[in-house]
Amino acid sequence: MKPGTIVRLPDGREATVVFHGLVGYGIRWGRIKVDEDEIRSGDGNTFQAGMPDGWQWEPEAMLREPSVERLLRYPCVGEVYEIVSPGKDGAR
Repeated sequence: MKPGTIVRLPDGREATVVFHGLVGYGIRWGRIKVDEDEIRSGDGNTFQAGMPDGWQWEPEAMLREPSVERLLRYPCVGEVYEIVSPGKDGAR
């Protein structure tokens, strides 16, 4: 999924994808406008060396199974979600 993709969790909460990498998809709660140019990285949506300190798009949660939460610094909200609106260029 591209940054800016809106997802809906089974409990009805909506979030915007702001990050993806080997650890999964990072989300921020609510529908927010993501400026992909501000998401600095090698290919526009992943970080090879981690997220910069104070980065405004830092995830609030991850689309990952809760069983891996202890390995990450963000809450994991599961892998079941519906794509409500694809990110820029309609890519997923």
